[in-house]
Amino acid sequence: MLPVTLLSPASAAPSVSVRPLPLPQGGSPTVPYVAGHSGDFDVVDGATVVPVPTEEFDTVALLGRAGTGYLVRIVSGDRVPDRVVRVEPGKAPKQLAEAEYFETSKLSTNGRYLLLTAYPSTVVVRVLDAGTGHQVARHSFRLATEPLPLDVRGTKVVIGGWAPARTMTWDWSTGAVSTIANRSAYAASYATNRLASYTMRPNDAGACSVVSTLTSPGSTTWRTCTEKVASFSPDGARVATEPIDHQDVAYFVKRRSVNGTLLTTYTNPNGVWAAAWETKTRILLRSYANDGASWLVRCEAAACERAARGNVG
Repeated sequence: MLPVTLLSPASAAPSVSVRPLPLPQGGSPTVPYVAGHSGDFDVVDGATVVPVPTEEFDTVALLGRAGTGYLVRIVSGDRVPDRVVRVEPGKAPKQLAEAEYFETSKLSTNGRYLLLTAYPSTVVVRVLDAGTGHQVARHSFRLATEPLPLDVRGTKVVIGGWAPARTMTWDWSTGAVSTIANRSAYAASYATNRLASYTMRPNDAGACSVVSTLTSPGSTTWRTCTEKVASFSPDGARVATEPIDHQDVAYFVKRRSVNGTLLTTYTNPNGVWAAAWETKTRILLRSYANDGASWLVRCEAAACERAARGNVG
């Protein structure tokens, strides 16, 4: 049993300080994560350790597991375009794409496709095979749309957009783009049938976040004007939230049921973000120590421990 730390009164959902160093050391994460610093990084997945090709001042974000390999985004310290690279045990690293700092890169939840945006004179959404880097499909949108590709099922991509705010699907087999809701999606999972969308731009006062299902995207399961969804649990029954952009508040992550019931609040004035779910109830948080070191903190409800130095995503 993980130790419980700094609980609020039993009548309320517990609030837990997740400053890393006061917490006891626990086992290593059971999901892949990035360890290292100063241009010397590895993807660690249990006993598997795969080096990431970086230079001094580079940083690395893990996009996820793709088959027998892992996709990472390498952010250059020299301000040249970022690189999306596939690393795999026993194989040479393979660069799949480049991306400017404002261009998005996301791995589909099934690990098969790399979803990218590129901003020439229009905005191009690209779908690449996550194993080979070969382009599967592409579609151009107006610059004002600011498309955000989120997930794939079959040949259909769910995309958030603006001007006006909306959620779309693009079927690359037919080329059809359809609007399915009048809010702009920013998080989605076909595997759990979950969708999170904004009513207006999240840094605008009055912006709210709405959780619904992908099968009924116009409906509302839960609505909040103070938080945004960071991630859904693997079974879709819970969400991890962080402050919505227009809120000027201290760092926190909240664990809630999908209908909004508050389960636990995690705080750290040095910074804390939701990193990954290890199980349908156990979460990893990226939490910072006083010296600026990034730690992964494991929490099962209000019981928390340090898991490893590093990051996920």
